[in-house]
Amino acid sequence: MDSLILERLLTPAFLSEQVSPRLKLQGAVLLSVTPREIEASGYLSDLVGVTMAWDDQTDAPTSAVLKVSHVGFGQPELPFYEHIARRLNCSVVPKFYCGGVDDSTGRTWLLMEDLSGSHERPSSAPLPPTFERSALIVEALARFHAAGTNQDWSDAGQSLWERLRSSEWLDAACERLFAQAGDALDACVRDAYARFLLGFPALIERAERLKGRTLIHGDAHVWNWMLPRDGASETPKLIDWDGWHWGVGVWDLAYMMAIQWDRGVRYRFEMPLLDRYHSALTDSGVTDYSREALQEDYRLAVLLHMRTPIARFARNMSAYVWWPQLTRIQHAVEDLRCLDLLA
Repeated sequence: MDSLILERLLTPAFLSEQVSPRLKLQGAVLLSVTPREIEASGYLSDLVGVTMAWDDQTDAPTSAVLKVSHVGFGQPELPFYEHIARRLNCSVVPKFYCGGVDDSTGRTWLLMEDLSGSHERPSSAPLPPTFERSALIVEALARFHAAGTNQDWSDAGQSLWERLRSSEWLDAACERLFAQAGDALDACVRDAYARFLLGFPALIERAERLKGRTLIHGDAHVWNWMLPRDGASETPKLIDWDGWHWGVGVWDLAYMMAIQWDRGVRYRFEMPLLDRYHSALTDSGVTDYSREALQEDYRLAVLLHMRTPIARFARNMSAYVWWPQLTRIQHAVEDLRCLDLLA
């Protein structure tokens, strides 16, 4: 991380002023702040561990993680932690101590809970976690979605339907991607996208009528989760809130499984994990949502996620990202007979 940014952000007087509105310092004075390396790599951010020494007993942390987003990224994460997380009051969200925007660089920064001692990644990407670890994730995801159910999020930023409607680029991006792929792209995929694009406006209207509106993460793949280490009684934690918005929980589920997992893993895990998700949702108080309704809503979300690899292509992301996702979502659409929803 840039040493000048660290010098600015980790000055004891500055950091103490920033954390004091959220923490009970009880008059304690921050004596020193020391950066340290941690085993965490940020795709669009820089991460560093922070050790803080106080002159007296306080509830303030002695260990934290500083996340500094790259220029042009991470802006939505700050208001999420400052306002939405408080309102949500859900244990899967990591603790937030303070944050802001660095004046000199315009980079968003966050000081958050250090999970390195209590939690770990569920697996090394792109290796999927075991079924039991995946079950822990979807059950925690259900608790998060349940916490946001029956709240009015219309004043909390952009909705899923607004994001989907802001897709005027979609047809042209598809055409460019298909031209680049040439005959490496199966004719069945081209035909599926032709039908999808034609029915896309109606699919958005259908999705907007879905019940169970809640807050969604937007990038809830399994490697954005931190699971308790063996023997720990902690709650799984969901990190990287740059893509949060409000919509329906099946959007996160479809992104996690239909976009990220190859056919064999998804084929074996998908339905049992949907069962576990639904049970956890019910246990969390959402009792007016049947397993059958979840299944149909999930199929619609999978179909709408045909947009996702095209969006990655349109943002000039690497083909290592969008090409396998194009294949995975096509397989999921075929296996779940999602195109029947266009009939």
